[in-house]
Amino acid sequence: MSADTRASDPAGAGEFPRAFYTIIRTIDRFSDVTGKLIALTMLFLVVTISYEVVMRYGFNAPTIWVYESSFMANGAAFMLGCGYALHKGAHVRTDIYWENYSERTKGIVDMISYILLFYPVMITFMLVSFDAALHSYDTGERSQESVWRVIMWPFRATIPLSAALLMIQGVSEVLKCWYQIQFGREFEHKEKIEI
Repeated sequence: MSADTRASDPAGAGEFPRAFYTIIRTIDRFSDVTGKLIALTMLFLVVTISYEVVMRYGFNAPTIWVYESSFMANGAAFMLGCGYALHKGAHVRTDIYWENYSERTKGIVDMISYILLFYPVMITFMLVSFDAALHSYDTGERSQESVWRVIMWPFRATIPLSAALLMIQGVSEVLKCWYQIQFGREFEHKEKIEI
């Protein structure tokens, strides 16, 4: 199968529930759309940093807001893009062992990892970071990086939101693992992304 081809024939797949196909497709579509929307943040970065360069070096009038807005936008995009990266198969994997496993074994290892490691860590991460974002909101926390002193709670709120987006995509990945265990083949083939 190609990278974009999904197992779209529920009738030919045997016992895999039709509702699971719908859930997988819906979540994958949601992650794809949110990832592409989050990527638009990079346009904001290009425009604001270009503006800063022109103002600073062309008119000797540096801004006080570009530095903080750019690192916050970049940090937020990096965190919020994690669910999209999971959907595209862009997270790190130890290929030296992974390539030797059968498809069924890969599904078992992935499912155990999601259930025993991924979800407990993500739930804890989301709860702790949500508490930190609430505390930031309640105290009116402001940045100490520049004289702009921007409020911090919107930036801090991206952390639990990113954990939620990652867990949503995790549901789709667990169902894909179940498919892989049941049928001994990938639900969809993801090309390795090398950087």
